[in-house]
Amino acid sequence: MSTSTRCFRVLACGLVLASAAVAADDGAFVAQWPLTLPSGDSGAYQVELDAEVYATTVSPTLRDLVVVNGDGRQVPALLQAAPTPAARKTTQALAWFPLPANAARAGSDIAAISELDPDGRLRRIQWQPASSDAPPAALLVDASAATVPLQALVLDWGVADAAFERTMRVEASDDLRDWQPVSARGRLLDLRRGDARLVERQVTFDAPVRTRYLRLSPGAGAGAMPAVVSLVGETRMSADAPTLAWRDLQATGAADADGGFVYRLDARLPVTHVDIGFEGNATARWTLSVRESDDAPWRTLTSDWLVYRVGADAASRTPPLALDTTLRARQWRLKPDSSHAGAAPTLRLGWQPERLVFVAEGAPPFSLRAGSATGVRGDAPVAPLLADLRARNGGNWQPAAATLGARADLAGVAALDDTPPRDWGTWLLWGVLLLGVLLIGGFALSLLRAPKPQ
Repeated sequence: MSTSTRCFRVLACGLVLASAAVAADDGAFVAQWPLTLPSGDSGAYQVELDAEVYATTVSPTLRDLVVVNGDGRQVPALLQAAPTPAARKTTQALAWFPLPANAARAGSDIAAISELDPDGRLRRIQWQPASSDAPPAALLVDASAATVPLQALVLDWGVADAAFERTMRVEASDDLRDWQPVSARGRLLDLRRGDARLVERQVTFDAPVRTRYLRLSPGAGAGAMPAVVSLVGETRMSADAPTLAWRDLQATGAADADGGFVYRLDARLPVTHVDIGFEGNATARWTLSVRESDDAPWRTLTSDWLVYRVGADAASRTPPLALDTTLRARQWRLKPDSSHAGAAPTLRLGWQPERLVFVAEGAPPFSLRAGSATGVRGDAPVAPLLADLRARNGGNWQPAAATLGARADLAGVAALDDTPPRDWGTWLLWGVLLLGVLLIGGFALSLLRAPKPQ
């Protein structure tokens, strides 16, 4: 075997060893959790984080939270906050009556041709059109049964005999005599071309409306409005309050020199609400502060925060304080505005689990890893991917849910050592390259010293 052949074999063997040394370095994280994916290839998945994961991760921004595939390679991932509860839409059927042209005009007195119940609800409109009369020119809606302000009206006319398209003029009254215009948007239409049909049945108010009666009159457009079959009022209720998990903390000791109580949080929980628990009746004003470590200054979140409890009824106490932003601070501090008698109160931190969305690149199985002083989650264009998938699958589309398995330790607390590790792979690679240079130099020198042929 020639010297050059031996040189290249040594170099190739060294590169393989160096690559293996780098690929085998999976001890950068404290622990991992196997991920179970639902059947079928959804491509994008989301996993809800639990308290055990938050207790393992150490990064204030959760950058030491990654998903790896079966080869131990990190896959694209994005941390997302818990979804906001959607507003609830409620509908209520409303009584309606056709109006003749003379009652549809501005300034008309509908009360003169109406019959009302004692509570003011419309019983009937006393209008008997002659055979030569025009069809009803407007609708009178009895909105007195609505329990909340209306935000829209939805009309149903089945299938129109002829195409039409009209704006609607809306007026409000409490006595059927004096009418005020209501600012509204929307055009009612029923159009067809071949087998295709385009229908719009909703009139939306620019501001919620609470009134006893509404009058709807066709405005600009073309075609005659068909006979209405039913009419409902629509309202979007406020979203339900989020369901929070709570972590109760006890003060680390007696009050400090400034009279404040310090609390330590041992997990990177995404805190969004704060409450104070008392033993018995109490009232006081507090200053709430946070910091990351003992040598960091305190940052005030709120001052002059009035918290009280009177009796056991939940209505006789202040609601939890909603923070302006999500916090993961390690240390929290409560300081009363006046001297506090008795034991330190309990600090209650409310949070919602976040979700890590990831793309299942590579071969399974996939695992979630957390807790590292050096390992970080890479930046990947996951957000544009999710936006594209929602555009394709509808606005309510969500990535398939993956579930966490049992925790398995990796490097343990050694992964939290931020001392730069020895990069044996790089040293080995440089050593192999240097050895190759020496071998090639020796081979060239041996050629120069060889006797020249005569």
